[in-house]
Amino acid sequence: MSVKHACRRPPIGGCLGALAVCLVLIGCQAAPSGPPPTEPPLPGSLKTAVLPIAQEPPGFNAYLSDTGYEELLGELVYDGLAGMAPDGTYYAQLARQLPTRLNGGVSPDGLTVTWRLRDHIVWSDGVPFTSDDVRFTYEALHHPANRLAHSTGVDLIDSVETPDDTTVVLHYREPSANIWGQFGGRGAGIFPRHACGDPGWMAGWQCNTQPVGTGPFVLLSWEEGKQLVFARNPRYWQTGRPFLDRIVFPIVNDDVLRSTMLKDGDADINLWVTAPQLKVLQTVAGARLITLPSRWLLRIALNLSQPPASSDQAAVTATPSAAAAQGGPQAAHYVLADPRVRQALDMAIDRQSLVKNAFGGQGQVATGELYRGWVNCPDVPETPYDPEGARALLAQAGWLPGRRGILTAQGTPYAPDGTRLELRLVANDAWDALAKAQQQIAKMWKAIGVQVTTDLAGPGDLWGDWQEGGLEVHGQFDADLWDDGYPGADPTDYLIWRYASWSVPSMADGGRGGNVMRFVNPQVDQLLQQALTQLDPLERRPTLCQVASILAEQRPMLYLLYFSETYAFSPHLQGVVVNPHDAITWDAFNWQVE
Repeated sequence: MSVKHACRRPPIGGCLGALAVCLVLIGCQAAPSGPPPTEPPLPGSLKTAVLPIAQEPPGFNAYLSDTGYEELLGELVYDGLAGMAPDGTYYAQLARQLPTRLNGGVSPDGLTVTWRLRDHIVWSDGVPFTSDDVRFTYEALHHPANRLAHSTGVDLIDSVETPDDTTVVLHYREPSANIWGQFGGRGAGIFPRHACGDPGWMAGWQCNTQPVGTGPFVLLSWEEGKQLVFARNPRYWQTGRPFLDRIVFPIVNDDVLRSTMLKDGDADINLWVTAPQLKVLQTVAGARLITLPSRWLLRIALNLSQPPASSDQAAVTATPSAAAAQGGPQAAHYVLADPRVRQALDMAIDRQSLVKNAFGGQGQVATGELYRGWVNCPDVPETPYDPEGARALLAQAGWLPGRRGILTAQGTPYAPDGTRLELRLVANDAWDALAKAQQQIAKMWKAIGVQVTTDLAGPGDLWGDWQEGGLEVHGQFDADLWDDGYPGADPTDYLIWRYASWSVPSMADGGRGGNVMRFVNPQVDQLLQQALTQLDPLERRPTLCQVASILAEQRPMLYLLYFSETYAFSPHLQGVVVNPHDAITWDAFNWQVE
C-alpha cells in the first residue's frame, strides 16, 4: 500500500447517504458468465467503454503516488498475488491459493509464508511471469532508496527465497497482519523485472508510464492532455476475458461536460459524481447511480512541534521540550502541543454547518479514523459543538482574553506570557469547497479568540517530499486542512504510516513518513506493533479501536466529515460490480456493452 502525499484524489461525489455500504443498484447485473466470442470483432465494431477523467494521471504505479487515477488505471494492467472482494475477503489472483496455516502456506509461528504461483501466466509482452518478478517487486519495495519499506510493511520481511519459478517463500522477522494484501491492492501489484528498471530507483522506471502487466488490458496509446486508450490483452491469463476490446479515458476537466457526455451516449461511467453533475444525470433515462462509503475523511492535521522560522514568519520562542528530540523540527508548538488547546479547537468547529454550507449537504459528521468495514469503532464519541466549553478549556490552559478579544498566554506550558494565540490554517488549493470550509473554520476559531490566518497551497508545495521542500514534511505549518484515509479494508499499515513515532518525516527517510503532526505516544506505538502480530482481524480489531480511542483523546488530528463516492453508469454498460475496497476498474475484465 502506498500512501504518499504527492497529490490528492479527485473531488468527492454527491448523493451521500448512510455510511453503511449503501449500494443503489438500478439494473446493475452480476458478472457475465456466457462463453466469450470466438471470432475477432469486425472493423468498426470494437466493444468499447468510455470513462472520462478530470485530470492527467501521474502514471500507473500506485506505490509512488495516491491520486486515485493511478489506482484506476493500474487495476487494468497489474495484478497482485491476491485481491480483495467487495465483501472485504481476499481471493487468490496470481497465486493459486491464499497461504494459510491449514494448507501449509503459513508456518505455525507465522514467520514463514509460502506462495504457490499459477504456472501459465505471461506478461503482456509474452515473457513468462515467474517467482523472480515477485522477488524483484520485493527488492524495489524494500530498497532504502525508494523509502517504501515501512508503508508497505515489507520491512518485516528479512529474506525471500524462490526455489523454483512458481514458489515464493517469505521469511518474516515478526508476524505480519497483512500477508495477503502485501503484494497487491488498489492499482498495485507485481512488477516485471525485465520491463521496469533498477529496483533501487522505482521513480525512474519505464513501466511507470509504459506498463507491461499481467492484467486484462494493455496501454495502446496516451495522448497527453487528451486521452488514454487501453486494448484487450490477448495474453490475459483468465480464459475468455476481458469481454471489452477497448477502454478509453478522455481527459475532460469540466464536471458538467463529463455528465453531458454520459447523457448524450458518449460516455459509460461518470466517476466521483458532484452535485452539479447530478442535475444533469437525473435526466438520463436508465442511468444507474451507485453510492458507497469512500476512504476520504476531511481532517485537520495539527503540528505539535514549533515550525522553523522562515523569512516571512517570525518564530515564537517556545519553551524547549522533548518534542525536539522526538522528530519535531525545533521544540513543542507554543499552542498546539497542549492537548487541551487541541480539544478546544475541535469543540469550536460546527461540523453540521460545514456539511450544509461548504459541501452542499454532501458529508456526514466524523468521529474518528476508523469508521467503515470490519474495523468500525462505534464507541469513539463524537466531538460536540460547544464554543462556550472551548473558551473555558482554553482559559484552563492559560489562554485568556487580551486586546481585541484575541487570547493571550498567561501561565501556559509552552509560550511566554503575553504571547497572542495565532494560528495559520492552510488548505489545498485544488478544491473550491475546501477553501469554503477553510474560511468557515477560521471564523469559528476566531469566535473563541484565536487569531487565524488562512492560506492556500498547491499539492506540490503542501505535500512535496523532503527534497522538494514540502511544507508538511518539514513541519512548516500550524494546521492543514485536507482529506485522506486508508485504502482497502485493513487500516493497519495506514495507521502505522500516519501515527507511529517512527513515521515522523525526516531527511533520513526523504519525508516519506506520514506522521506530519510529529505525534509521539508510546502506547500507540506499542499497540500498532501488537496489531502486526494479530493475523485474525477479529483479534486485531480491539487493538486498533484502542488506538482510535487514544487518538480521539489526544487529537493530533481533528476528524471533521466522512465523504462517500457516487458513480453514474449508462444503461449500455453491464457487468459492473462496485467494490468499496478497490478501484471501480477492479473487475473491468467482466464488463460488457450492449
